[in-house]
Amino acid sequence: MPKKILLIDDDRLNITLLKFSLKEKRFDVISAGNGREGLEMVKVEKPDLIVLDIMMPEMSGFEFMNELKALPSGRDIPVIMLTANENMQDVFFSEGVKGYFVKPIDPPKLEAKIRQVLGIKTAIP
Repeated sequence: MPKKILLIDDDRLNITLLKFSLKEKRFDVISAGNGREGLEMVKVEKPDLIVLDIMMPEMSGFEFMNELKALPSGRDIPVIMLTANENMQDVFFSEGVKGYFVKPIDPPKLEAKIRQVLGIKTAIP
């Protein structure tokens, strides 16, 4: 059964690129355009991992993280952050984030990090 990845980003082009790349590697990929929508998807879809943009309207990635941790179904889901600010490493790791990437994202590197976090040993060609 493929692992389910939830992408949360207000940049539709970024979502499209990452969704295509991860689906090609046989992940089950779902997406949300903002944090509120993402929280609802966590409750219904129960993803294995979340890829989360930090700067979004309505609810920032940090606000999303706080609400995610309050959900019984969300507190153990690993999160990888996306940012335009490369000086956020210490903040991310203090929030329990498993990794972060500075935009623009290199899909193969993101896929490798997802596999590492989820404990998947073999890459899908």
